Amino acid sequence: MMRLPRLDSLVICCLITVNLCASQQAAPTIASISPEQIKDIGDSVTLECDITNVGKFTVGWQKTNRERSQNVNTISLGPTLAVAEERFNLSVDKENNTMKYKLTISDIVNTDAGLYECQIQVNSTNKVTATVELQVRHPPLLQENLAATTVTKAEGEDVKLSCSAEGYPRPSITWKREHGAILPIGGQSFAGNVLSLTSLAKEDRGTYFCLADNGVGKPDSKTINLEVEFAPVISIPRPKVAQATEYDIELECVVQAFPSPSISWFKNGHSIHNGGSYSISQTGQPDDLTTSVLKISSVESSHYGDYICKASNKVGHAEARLNLYVSFFRFFF
Repeated sequence: MMRLPRLDSLVICCLITVNLCASQQAAPTIASISPEQIKDIGDSVTLECDITNVGKFTVGWQKTNRERSQNVNTISLGPTLAVAEERFNLSVDKENNTMKYKLTISDIVNTDAGLYECQIQVNSTNKVTATVELQVRHPPLLQENLAATTVTKAEGEDVKLSCSAEGYPRPSITWKREHGAILPIGGQSFAGNVLSLTSLAKEDRGTYFCLADNGVGKPDSKTINLEVEFAPVISIPRPKVAQATEYDIELECVVQAFPSPSISWFKNGHSIHNGGSYSISQTGQPDDLTTSVLKISSVESSHYGDYICKASNKVGHAEARLNLYVSFFRFFF
């Protein structure tokens, strides 16, 4: 008689435990998610997330940019889209005990590429997630950076020309020179993001092309002008010039330099200026050449002798000598 109350208590306790266990919902799980997707611009894609035991838990989609993982965008929350773009569509289908959450993106653009995360918020501190990556094929696009399109270095210095490009598949970078000229490191092309040039010479100056190609659309290109500062180099077409008195004569001095040089003429240690018998003119030419011409009108005996052409810029200076001597040859009519 004393055991019956104990038995009733045990039965009641078991019934309560069964009811509590029955009231607890099994934890939701993500049974599967779509594999990596690779699409072209303008295509459509459907990302599917299959969930079991979803019950009353909330399911959502979020997008993360692989390069900027901290930038998270909510795409959907439950059956509701969080984006207003008509290109996005969300559908939910039930198959046995599995709920299929499908996110469809139409007319795909570059910025749709990224990591799409299907997530179930279990409680305030815990969630179940699975991720699928969407890759979008698009032509290469060279990134603009702080590097100037014109790079200036002094002769003998080193320089690194760099390029980087976005695109999928990942673009390859190739370097070339204008008119197919040989690169300072040899060959007509170089593959790599960084073209390293050491101990620059004035012959290395010119236009370099950075080409990005990934087989999608047209390659992208960028032009970099490499300027090499070097001291003046003087050449004298006619080191010795003969002329008779009372005739005009021109003395020519050709200077190659960068930056552009300052050119002066001297005779007997004295600087020559425009005026009287003297006239000085200068003409710029391609390849950093400057031609300076000293014209002497109606040559007199005092004009014969040595002339010095001097050129200087921030890198250095140079000088060359010319000799004007008397000629007794005259034209007779």
